[in-house]
Amino acid sequence: MGHMKKIIGLWLMVCGLWFMVGKVSAHEGSIDLSGSGVSCKGISLYQDGNYRVFGRCDGLVYPFETTLNKYVIWGKTSVRGEMIRIGEVEKGYFSGNIASAFDGVYITAEKDGLVRKPSERQVVAGKVDYFDFDKSKVATPPAQAGVPATAGTGVSVQESSEKATSTAGAVVGKILTSLLVIILVIVGLVIGASLIFRSRGSVSA
Repeated sequence: MGHMKKIIGLWLMVCGLWFMVGKVSAHEGSIDLSGSGVSCKGISLYQDGNYRVFGRCDGLVYPFETTLNKYVIWGKTSVRGEMIRIGEVEKGYFSGNIASAFDGVYITAEKDGLVRKPSERQVVAGKVDYFDFDKSKVATPPAQAGVPATAGTGVSVQESSEKATSTAGAVVGKILTSLLVIILVIVGLVIGASLIFRSRGSVSA
């Protein structure tokens, strides 16, 4: 019975570690915050044991209120739901580190940029949209002007249009040359006929 309890305990510990590792690897992604005319975009990347968070905001007003002239960005941890300071938002830009996996992101107005607890003046809120590295979902982009249509042929759309233009120019040139030859032949026939008529008139006279 004692061995069975140890096995069950070990299994639960392995499952817990697997769940925590899965959570850690899943919390890299893009950050999207919005509210009250303010929009913030950012990114979260896991590196050297921390999540590096950086991005920028548009629409922040300085100061938020008379005594609140600082903005701080916070991450809400996935396990305990704690609010942990990531960094200060300065002139619309933010960057900082957070050790715990997080899925909620908030920006608050503060008197001091180094506070450890958020105030009740929440400006924007949002979440982390996890990166999806499933290669089966990657679509092949459509060919654009100046970009090779296929990797194997090495022929671009621009090159094709240039060839078509040169071909059309050659055709027009041939048509103009043919018209010029026809005109010269007609002029030559007219001159020759007039000379023949003149010579006949002088002989009959």
